[in-house]
This record gives sequence, C-alpha cells and structure tokens, in this order.
Amino acid sequence: MRARSRVVAGLVSVFMALALTFVGAGSAAADQSKSLSGKSPDGGASFSGTLTWTGRGSFKADVTLKDAKCDGNPVYFYFIINKGWTSEWQGKRRDNNEGCGKTITWKGISGSDSNGIYGPTLRVCTDIRPGLDSCKDYGNDNPYFP
Repeated sequence: MRARSRVVAGLVSVFMALALTFVGAGSAAADQSKSLSGKSPDGGASFSGTLTWTGRGSFKADVTLKDAKCDGNPVYFYFIINKGWTSEWQGKRRDNNEGCGKTITWKGISGSDSNGIYGPTLRVCTDIRPGLDSCKDYGNDNPYFP
C-alpha cells in the first residue's frame, strides 16, 4: 500500500509541474515578426526588412533602403505611427543620398507608445527635384492591438 501511495504522489507531482510549466509559458506573449518590402510608385526607391512586434505598444524594425534608379533623385522612408482613430505621429526620416544602386541599412529602429500602437505605416519615397515626391505607404497592423 505504501508503494502505491508513493507512486500516486509522484504522478501528482509530475502533473503539477507540467501544469505550472504550461501556465507559465502562456503568460508571456512571444514577439511576432513580419517581412517588409516594397517600392515607391516611380520605382526609384525600394526597401526590404523585418518588423517585429514586441507588445501592444512597441515594435522594432531593420530596414534596407535602395536607390533603385540612376536618375539623380535621392530616396527616403519614415514610419507613421497610427495610435488608432485619427491620432498619429511621424518617425524620423531616413535618407539614402548615396546614388544609383546603393543601399543603406538601419538596424534597431524602434517605436513605442504607452497607449498602444494600432499599426506603423512605412512610407517610402523618391525625392523628386523639382516636383512632388513619389511616395507609397505600406501599412502593418499590430497583432497585439487592441
């Protein structure tokens, strides 16, 4: 009888440990990454990279920007941070003035807002001189919002 109660107690301990392991694993949300790519409407700017959501109100990104045309026009991008409804703010503009076929990579770009971020839009542009810039927006929804 004693051996049987020790076996039962051992099995109960194992199941409790497994239950705690699974409960603990589910309590923290894992980062979610997504590939980024696109180009400006005139084809002068192209980009690629990775956007990683680190929570409801934060993300980080690595972006490579290429001057894809030999037209003498520099290229740039920036993030527009959409906080939901009509509230947004604009991130730092990042320029590539290196010329035809050259790329620049920015690592560790980040954005955060304590009230949450609905989604960052990456706006990529060719700086047309003179004239209106050729820009296109690429939206990225936050899987943690709301």
